[in-house]
Amino acid sequence: MPDTNDQSVRMELDALKLYPGTAMYIQSQSDGSHTRHKVQFIGTIKGKSLLVTLPFENGKGMWIQAGHTFVVRGFNGIYAYALSTQVIRARAHPFPYIHFSWPRAVDCQMVRKSLRVETSLPARVTLADNSTVNVTLLDLSAPGSMLNTPTAIGAVGEHARIAFAVDFEGNTSNLNIPVIIRNIHPKEDGSGFHIGVGFESVAQNDALILHYVINTIALGANP
Repeated sequence: MPDTNDQSVRMELDALKLYPGTAMYIQSQSDGSHTRHKVQFIGTIKGKSLLVTLPFENGKGMWIQAGHTFVVRGFNGIYAYALSTQVIRARAHPFPYIHFSWPRAVDCQMVRKSLRVETSLPARVTLADNSTVNVTLLDLSAPGSMLNTPTAIGAVGEHARIAFAVDFEGNTSNLNIPVIIRNIHPKEDGSGFHIGVGFESVAQNDALILHYVINTIALGANP
């Protein structure tokens, strides 16, 4: 779960300074659904409406009924936000999109620097002697990760590299990041080890992808 400040704030939608293509997640409140659907922010007509792409399910555009209430959630790099809005209409041309009503206010929570989310991502660690071990990332944050490993790998203070694939805006991105082993703990059931690693010298592009993935997972999408 996100590590956030205790106080939330309310602000106008324009204050979030969203850019076209930003990922959002919409959830219907009219039918009691708990499913969140990924959409993309298109733009706003100030004081009148919010425009987002139409969500797709099983390869088909979803039926969105006028008047239904939705909660829209997202993250702008500083705030995790949520707003309540009603469907004005859905359009098929010039491309499938939805007009939502202009929200009265947006509930925002400032996210601290170290946001940590649970994952189950397969990865491969390459040690200094070039030996490799398949592991699982149990969590992920900008500073590092906790690994689940079948055997103890390396030693505290040793440097290594970790490679894993993530979904970045619908495309697979392969990350290969230098790490340092911070701690090693045997699992209570004797089935392996939990190993904490810190990321080091992360390339700018990889850092941006990590930031996107961590916040996408925090918003409820699949890791």
